[in-house]
Amino acid sequence: MDTAGIIVAIIGIALIALTLWFFFGKSADSQSAKDDGKLYACPMHPWITSNDPTATCSICGMKLTKRE
Repeated sequence: MDTAGIIVAIIGIALIALTLWFFFGKSADSQSAKDDGKLYACPMHPWITSNDPTATCSICGMKLTKRE
């Protein structure tokens, strides 16, 4: 493998890592709901959650629905 191939492979791995961090790295922060039990989640992306009833999904823009 030549130098250009190695550089392309490293850039590709970095892009994949950044994409995974963008979509899955935020879920730990957003799941810290209040103690009153009201949690809202996106119907299409259930890992996107919030305790704000007016929040929207950061991926698709849909309004979050109440989760039991």
